Amino acid sequence: MKKSSGYMTRALAHRDPRFARILGNLGYEGRDMRAASEPEDTPDEMAALRAEYEAVIGKRPFYGWDAETLRAKISEHEAED
Repeated sequence: MKKSSGYMTRALAHRDPRFARILGNLGYEGRDMRAASEPEDTPDEMAALRAEYEAVIGKRPFYGWDAETLRAKISEHEAED
């Protein structure tokens, strides 16, 4: 399967310094790009919350939920009891 060969893909693959200068002016040359913020939830915290959810509710949690959602579902279930 061939990758799309649009203008930007060809320009990024080309070694011509003119492309490097133009793309640098557009902001594509930075090698120090990082995520805007670090994830708030540590893996240990998430593992503990998932284990607590499973102990309280009796089912395994959906792994797409963040820590806030897990805490809310645990507290909802505890409030019902």
